[in-house]
Parts: sequence; structure tokens; C-alpha cells
Amino acid sequence: MTSPPPGPGNSQGDVAERVRGSTPAEAPIGAMSGPPTTLDSRLAEAAMDHDIAPGNSKRRPPPPPWSSPREACVLIARGYTFRTGVVVASVVGTILSSVNEGTVIASGHLGVSTWARVAANYLVPFVVASVGYLAPFRRRRGTNR
Repeated sequence: MTSPPPGPGNSQGDVAERVRGSTPAEAPIGAMSGPPTTLDSRLAEAAMDHDIAPGNSKRRPPPPPWSSPREACVLIARGYTFRTGVVVASVVGTILSSVNEGTVIASGHLGVSTWARVAANYLVPFVVASVGYLAPFRRRRGTNR
């Protein structure tokens, strides 16, 4: 694939001007006109960007950009990472539980501490998979990326 010849509209300065352009139609995909003020507004913006009406589709839009751990926790609680997290947690949690607690479970000597360790064997992979899913969507504070 070759690049277009230099000329009007094809220089790097013109591309930068389109990113800062006055109309959203001139900006390339992914350029933000300004940072949304709340997580709820970013959720609505993400739904509109992907032509998904909230509550009308089984497919969820990708998570909106987030910048604080609190916002990441809200996204996890709202189920943006549920599908990915459950699959990873069920496989990894089962393997960890069978390796770490298999003999105790097989012997039938289960106590509260055993169940707490089994729960942790599922919870930790769920959290790690959820954070890994959200990581590419993190926006550093003070930037538009």
C-alpha cells in the first residue's frame, strides 16, 4: 500500500488540523472533542458511538475510558468485565482449587477456612482478568487519550 502524494489535505499539519477541527466529522475515529465529565456520560457516549441504545441490545459497547480505580470498580460492578472474568475465573479457579485444596475437599474435612481459600481461588483470577480487560481503556488524568 502506498501513501497518498503530498498535496493539499495530505500533510501532517492538515491531519493535525482535522483532529483539532471545528466539526466532529473532520476528526478521525477515536479523537475526542473534550473529556466527558462523569462516568455515566462516558457510558452514554460509548453507547452512542457504537449505535447501541442502552437496554435495547444484548451486545454491550466497549467500556468507556476510565481514569481512577473507583471508576474501574464501577465498570466491573456494572458488568463490563463479567463475561471475560467469569470464563477466566472458572477455569483458573477450578485448577487452583483442585491443586491447592483438592486433598482437603476429597477427604471431606471442609471448614470455613477451606471455603474461604476456595472463594479466593476464584475471586483473584476474576479481578485480574477484569483489570486486564479494562487496562487498554485507561485514560491518564490530564490527557485526552
